[in-house]
Amino acid sequence: VDAMSSEASARVALVCVMFAVLLTLCQIRLQIMWNSNPKMRKHVIRILLMVPIYAVQSYIALLLKDSFVYFDALRECYEAVVIYSFVLLLVGYLGGERHLVYVLELKPAEYVKHPFPFNYCVGDRVRLGKDYFQFTKIGALQYVVLKPLTAIASFILSATGTLGETDPFRFDRGYLYIVTINSISQALAIYCLLLFYTVMRTELQPLDFVSKAIVLKTVIFFTYWQSITFRLIALTNIIPLPRSAENYDTMSRFIDLILCVEMAGFAIAQWVAWGKGSEFFNPDEKVCEPYGASVWAALNPKDLWEDAKDAVETGEVKRLLNSRDQRQNVDLVDL
Repeated sequence: VDAMSSEASARVALVCVMFAVLLTLCQIRLQIMWNSNPKMRKHVIRILLMVPIYAVQSYIALLLKDSFVYFDALRECYEAVVIYSFVLLLVGYLGGERHLVYVLELKPAEYVKHPFPFNYCVGDRVRLGKDYFQFTKIGALQYVVLKPLTAIASFILSATGTLGETDPFRFDRGYLYIVTINSISQALAIYCLLLFYTVMRTELQPLDFVSKAIVLKTVIFFTYWQSITFRLIALTNIIPLPRSAENYDTMSRFIDLILCVEMAGFAIAQWVAWGKGSEFFNPDEKVCEPYGASVWAALNPKDLWEDAKDAVETGEVKRLLNSRDQRQNVDLVDL
């Protein structure tokens, strides 16, 4: 009997999924009780829901054959929402965009230099202040835009039989290009978060940014590369595997089983990193929002769409590109 599709494996996955979901729902309840800032609470709940959403979709994909492409695409869309919500959470915690720009302008350093290889992609440096804030914000926003687009592309290519997930090194298939685009987009998003932290380290210390960021990045980026690595192992036979693992769909279901088990551990890690939300507690404010309304507000991406739309309509992207060109011209004059 195939161990990866056996009833015992499904039961183990179900237990882990139920544990992850219940623990997260309990933590969300604590956040509603202690986190008295509605905007911050919405972002935190949205981030916490990532683990149960991952767990449930992995369990369903484990049971349904040939479904991993569709569930992976849906999961990746929610990843983008979580990343951008984390950025907005940090901005809100630091007092909002205007106050954050003001604090950045008061920093002793005038510029932040980009290391290799980002200095070849986004310029040598960025000025602290509005340019810096726009760069980090748009760096996360591009991930929000590209992830759904590549997910839609995966849907279309899979339906037409041209995705090529079982032969990822073929240049006439879309899988290689989608993975490459997602990887570059992820790297830029991670870099922008790290760049943001290096400058605002002191201000973010009460929030315990490091533990929260580590859990978030591990859930999103580690599981992403773990899935790709396992599938490449199954296709290239780098490591001797049982005969049943040579089937690509079987390996995908094995990955979903591993994810179900891992989500139980990630739920515990989230509990430790995010706690009950006491860092957002204000004794002068009372939380009167029902549980269902809080969760629904977190699942509604309207605020993210409006923020992204505002960034485009107000010309933030265009101003950032123009400021980069101006810096390059100044550097040429200095030479």
